[in-house]
Amino acid sequence: MGPGTSGGHLIGYKRTLGIVGCVLAVPLLTGAEGEGCGGAVNSMSPAPNTEGDWDITYQDTIDVEVKLGDSVYNGTLPAEGGSFTVDHEGVTIPFEIDCSREEVVCPNEGWPETVSVEQRNDTYPHRMWVTLPRQKCSGELVDPAPEKCGPDTNNPDCDQVCEGEVVTEKREVFGVIDEAGESFDLLLGAGIASNGVNCAMLGVSAAEADLVTTGTAEGGDWRAEGMENGEVTVGYAGGCLWAREGSVDGSVEALILGGSIKFTNGFTGARVE
Repeated sequence: MGPGTSGGHLIGYKRTLGIVGCVLAVPLLTGAEGEGCGGAVNSMSPAPNTEGDWDITYQDTIDVEVKLGDSVYNGTLPAEGGSFTVDHEGVTIPFEIDCSREEVVCPNEGWPETVSVEQRNDTYPHRMWVTLPRQKCSGELVDPAPEKCGPDTNNPDCDQVCEGEVVTEKREVFGVIDEAGESFDLLLGAGIASNGVNCAMLGVSAAEADLVTTGTAEGGDWRAEGMENGEVTVGYAGGCLWAREGSVDGSVEALILGGSIKFTNGFTGARVE
């Protein structure tokens, strides 16, 4: 896995930050038309009908981005995961990504092969809900150690961390269709901070795609029929980098714990008739 950055993923990341801010603002919204998130989340303007079941088709590879300190490394794996190495400052670090593990939610699990979409609020038709896998702490939530949280860490707000196992279950995820009705974004992050041992998705985890529509708002038959240029991004804290046991010394392990990993999988979607 070599160093570098991806311009396309940078654009996706910026778009993800937008939906993160949008979702965080939802409980505070007053209902005034056009406020917040570029106007989309509180917009009363028409939006295409996306309700119903969708079949999702994924690319057969996952793009992987590993961040260690100020260095970023990019690579590609099969969709089910696999092995790769990072050569960081003269040290070769081996990793294993196993999507079959219960606590690991890979992109094609975070946004599954079949999803059901709802638009529940006729007043705000740009809001959408999807039932997706989420992570839940099966043990106690405890305060993090002071040195493990704060600015420049994966837990900047010093949220409580999971002391037990992190397991996967179902939950409803909120998303927003943009004002033009041409795309959507959903935030996938589960809100569990990592304690450096358990695996927990970061707030950058999201799904987004362009919508292919028919009909018009004026005609009352505006309907989404397809999803194109889709990307699912799942981010994890450094404790979830899954370096092979015994493969690194203490100083390298500390570097890994302070890092992060991000998987991205492309997809398209078709409405189930």
